[in-house]
Amino acid sequence: MPLFQKYIGIDYSGAERPDSRIRGLAVAGASGDGSCHLLICPQYKSDRNLSIPDSKSHLWSRRNIYIWLRDQLLTSSERMIVGLDYGLSYPLTALDRLQLTDWDSFLSWSRRTWKTTRLTMKDSKQQVDYLNSTEKRLVEREFVPSTKSVMDLDRVSGMQGAVSYSTHTGLPWIGRLRRYQQHYGMKVHFWPYDGVNIPDDHHVIVEGYPSLYRRRMQQEDWSDTMSEHERDACYIARWMQERDQADTLLAYLALPTLSADEHRMIRREGWVLGCL
Repeated sequence: MPLFQKYIGIDYSGAERPDSRIRGLAVAGASGDGSCHLLICPQYKSDRNLSIPDSKSHLWSRRNIYIWLRDQLLTSSERMIVGLDYGLSYPLTALDRLQLTDWDSFLSWSRRTWKTTRLTMKDSKQQVDYLNSTEKRLVEREFVPSTKSVMDLDRVSGMQGAVSYSTHTGLPWIGRLRRYQQHYGMKVHFWPYDGVNIPDDHHVIVEGYPSLYRRRMQQEDWSDTMSEHERDACYIARWMQERDQADTLLAYLALPTLSADEHRMIRREGWVLGCL
């Protein structure tokens, strides 16, 4: 029996400002019947003082993704799983250097350090005494070695598209959702930071990796006009939907192949859904 009714894939970007509507952001939804569709950004009060060209009115900003996702998690009667295409924590070695003993202390540090809910990534970098690193988390070293480090902020090639930029512009918004969970009773489970055993009545937020899913799925009959970012959002949503409808998603969430020490590790540095 499927665990969820809705499957949301979000392809992220650290480009431009938090209120900029950009083509590098895409949100896709899949349902139990297997259909997958792109979601158009709603109009919010926060947009009223912004001059938005008609050609960009359907595009998402990072702030609007946060608002929309928060509202969905608070009000949706259909249980959903949300896959985000960026890192949600640092490698254990870096967390130890920063003396951050759990994920909540990491989120608090990230919120204090990176001002990317109001600044561009470039401007935020100029205010931070950060240490660039190519270190990787366990899941990246052993299971998806093609990924780049979430801490490699000085990459010259593809700088704006680097996962490190997406990570550092996405984490402060995750911190806000975490506070809603802790202080307002939002029924959402941050996997695997809250553990791998998920309450039946909670939505779930996971870290996804569209390239991993694309290689393991049959070719989809999606529109040729869809951008790479839109396709990646759809791959996240469709892979989760496909696995759940086949009753195999639970194993990916439970991670039975990891040792007890590895389970303790991923409560701090996280995991990519789809790796066993």
